[in-house]
Amino acid sequence: MTVLVTGASGFLGRHLIKELYQHERVFGGIVCVNRQPFSSPFIQKSYRCDLGDSDRSEASFYGLKYIMKQYNPKHIFHLASKATVKMEGDEPFSMLESNILSTQKVCQWAPKGAKVVLASSVIVYGDRDSSGGYTEEDITDPTSIYGMTKRASESILNYYTSTGQIRGVSARMCATVGRGLTHGVVYDFIRKLKNNPTLEALGSHPGSVKPYCHVDDLTQALMLLSMGEASGVYNIVPDDMINIEEVAETVMASLEIYKDIEWLGEKSNWKGDNKLISVDNAKIKHLGWNPKYKSKQAIVKAVKDIIKS
Repeated sequence: MTVLVTGASGFLGRHLIKELYQHERVFGGIVCVNRQPFSSPFIQKSYRCDLGDSDRSEASFYGLKYIMKQYNPKHIFHLASKATVKMEGDEPFSMLESNILSTQKVCQWAPKGAKVVLASSVIVYGDRDSSGGYTEEDITDPTSIYGMTKRASESILNYYTSTGQIRGVSARMCATVGRGLTHGVVYDFIRKLKNNPTLEALGSHPGSVKPYCHVDDLTQALMLLSMGEASGVYNIVPDDMINIEEVAETVMASLEIYKDIEWLGEKSNWKGDNKLISVDNAKIKHLGWNPKYKSKQAIVKAVKDIIKS
């Protein structure tokens, strides 16, 4: 038995393959697909293949279609994507190709009956009033190209699931932190606190309000979704959310570096980013997922791990 992971060289992918290796009896050997060359002691084979490339040379020896036929994976984790709202201003077409086309290829060429877990995002809900917490049944109305590509990817997954080709499940993830983090507000704050006289923060005091999930909790959720009969959509978030000021204070306390926060104003925010993300996690908890870390705890552990690495 084989498990296929796209985007394995990324932050989440590296953590996931390490966890999958610990459960080799369940998932089998690990085969990876990445844009760039990638090696790891935990994998069976890694292929360089740009899933977002619009070139239709499906017969390519190292193409995804060949990989699917060669290994016949029973479990597929589709993590490959252009990952953030921050990127879309410079690369909207690249993001559309990478996120949507890659999902189409994975679903179309997956072995019949394979379980496909899609890395989606809570950003698909948009920037509406979510004081009660978005549930999986709520309407999605993304305000960014990134969010739109994730919603489109979910629709592609749902289509191929409805035809019986695959067994698909979408994991709507939030901001994720942990060892090896190279982007996002927590990483930016660490870098700025070490190098700048003040701590610059996007937006106005006290900043956007969001949940922050530790990568260890997230990988456990993804494997849970793949192993069972779960289908449809699941929110993967911790039990709380915090604002940017609280994130900054938590990072400063963890580093023991204290500086004034310089708010850059509303115009500094990334276009399409959500100011409030309140999401309900009851559905995934019914499957037995119990996150170890709340948002502040996740950030504290992540900062300590990052400065050690």
